[in-house]
Formats: sequence, C-alpha cells, structure tokens
Amino acid sequence: MRKLLIAPLFLLASMASASNGPSLAQKVAERPSNDPRTGVISFATKNSKGQVRRRTARLAVTETGATHRMVLSFQKPVSIRETSFLTHDHKSPKAADETWLYLPATSRTRRIPSSGQSDSFMGTELTYGDVKDSFKFGLGDYKFTYGGKTKSGRHILKGKAVSAAKAKKLGYGGFVAHIDPATNFPRFISFTDPSGRKLKTVSVKKMQKVGSSWMATQFTVANSRTGRSTTVTISNLTRSGGLSGKLFDPKLLDRVASRMK
Repeated sequence: MRKLLIAPLFLLASMASASNGPSLAQKVAERPSNDPRTGVISFATKNSKGQVRRRTARLAVTETGATHRMVLSFQKPVSIRETSFLTHDHKSPKAADETWLYLPATSRTRRIPSSGQSDSFMGTELTYGDVKDSFKFGLGDYKFTYGGKTKSGRHILKGKAVSAAKAKKLGYGGFVAHIDPATNFPRFISFTDPSGRKLKTVSVKKMQKVGSSWMATQFTVANSRTGRSTTVTISNLTRSGGLSGKLFDPKLLDRVASRMK
C-alpha cells in the first residue's frame, strides 16, 4: 500500500512546486513600490585589473496607476554631466516598457528601442533592462518554476525565457533567484546568457524601506565572462511626496538636471 502511495504523493509535490513558481513570481512583481522617493545613486565599475571608474547621478522614482517611473540625471564625471535616463515600466505584460536617454553633447533625447534592452548601461555591468527592472522579473518574459528553499530559508525562483527571441531581447536565457520571504525581494540572482552559459550574478548587500516600498541600496553585479563588476550604492534615500510629473516627461528630459538640483 505504501508503494502505491509514493507515486501520487510525489506527483502532488511536483505539481505544488511547479504552481508555486508563477505564484512567487507574481508576489515579487506585485511587491509595493508606489512610494515616491529620491536619492543619489553611484556606480563603481571595477575591471579585471582592479581599476575603478565611478559615476554618480540623482535619482527620482514614482508610481502612477499601472506605471512605475524612474529618472536618473548624472552629475559626475564632468564628461557625462546632465546625461539623463528615464524609464516608464508598465505593470501589464501587454504594455511595452519605454526608455529614453538624453545626451547633452547632442542636445537630443532618443528613445531606446526594445532591441537595446540588453545593451550595457553607461559602461557598467548593468543593462538598460536591469536598471528599469527594479528587481522584478517580467511576468511575460519567463516561465517560472519553484526550486525549494535555501539553507537560510529563502525561496528559490527559477526563470527560463519564454522563447529564443525573448532571450535575445533580454540578453538572458534564464535565472535562479533567492527570494527573501519577508519582503519578496531577491537577495541573489544568477543569470545565464541566451545559450544557457553562466553570465553574471547580482548580490544585494543592503536594503532600505521607504514607506511600504523596499529598495536595494547596495548591490554588486559581477560578470563571469569579463571579470568586471559594478557596485551600485544609493544614499540619501528619502520619501518625497509631490514629485513633479515634469521630472518623468520624456519631452522635458533635457531640463531634468536643473529640476533635480
């Protein structure tokens, strides 16, 4: 009788694990992030020889309706001062996210095409997609499965790109993430490239809660191929009620630097 029960119980356990993947991904995607906030974000990129290049920008984040908005305006170094980046990240999988970059050298704002999502962001180990992602995985981008728990009790979420075309667009074939059950925030992510080879890891070292919204205030992105890494640090993070909608208007991105002083 016991032998007869083993197979059904095993199948039930497998089904439960499979169903927990999409459910966990949904919790990560629906994590509160609607508190308007500002801060200073710094990128320190170290090459394989140990040389470090630093970039610093002002940061503003808000959420209106079903759209998460973030704008960065770079201050240092002087060579990229007033370069500004804006993203409108839509919650609906059916709505295409939008990204713009203003370059003062050309006095033009250009929209980053979806095909450029996997490109390096400002010479760092982050992609444009990473920057706008806010540590939430696109529900329409991956097939999710549940991988159990780590020794520290974090949930293991696995994602595989829904298609080869999607993997190429994302720059990632899949990932394995360790999710903090108390915050539904990823504390570690390992990405593979579209062909399934190990590409890079993200380690979240510090977090801060602003209102009801958790935000990573220090994390490192390490590239397994190049030996390069970028450490991102956010300081002076505060809740800022009444952020002007003009900060998040792509038509006014060329003026955002003066508005964020």
